[in-house]
Amino acid sequence: MKNIYEILKGIGIEVPEEQKETFDKEWKENYRTKVEYDKAVEKRDEYKESLENVQGELEGFKDIDVNELKNQVSTLTTQLQEEKAARVKDAARVELEKNVDSFLSEKKFVNPITQDAIRKNLMEELDKDSAKGKSIADIFTGLITDADGKQMENILVDEQREKLEGQKARFTNPLNTGGAGALKVTREEFLKMGDAERILLKQNDPDTWATLIGRR
Repeated sequence: MKNIYEILKGIGIEVPEEQKETFDKEWKENYRTKVEYDKAVEKRDEYKESLENVQGELEGFKDIDVNELKNQVSTLTTQLQEEKAARVKDAARVELEKNVDSFLSEKKFVNPITQDAIRKNLMEELDKDSAKGKSIADIFTGLITDADGKQMENILVDEQREKLEGQKARFTNPLNTGGAGALKVTREEFLKMGDAERILLKQNDPDTWATLIGRR
């Protein structure tokens, strides 16, 4: 590949030695080699092609209503947010139902119908804003008590009454079936009884009770 001085000499121009430094500086600052020129042309062609592609794409959007497109984006964004919120709410309700069922499983209701009704009312109350800051136990207590704070009947089994009724049934059957005048409860059994059992014994068999306490 010829350098520039050989090219100039070939056409009859010879640059004096003392001027070559100045000449080199001038032509290098103002001219490019063919390789550099070709690269510049290639880059220009790339830019031109990119511009034409973008213009073609824009041409395809000329009939699109931008405002309508914005509205669609806004609507889809809102729907996505609502769907996420719904999934969070559903998960929270499943967890709440599990906690309610666990709480109610520890209670003894008079019948399944009453239990289902209380569960339904409890879930409804827990969904209200007024339930904020309250526990399941607090709301449950409010459902089964009256204005005076007394527990309403026919909701939960009265275990104390049930126990007393069981004890009462026990005393209606003689524990000692000996001959006439035999005691229905032995002295040892009487000593093991609590106050409630002794009261029931007195009510159901005053003779045996009087004998055991030493009145007869």
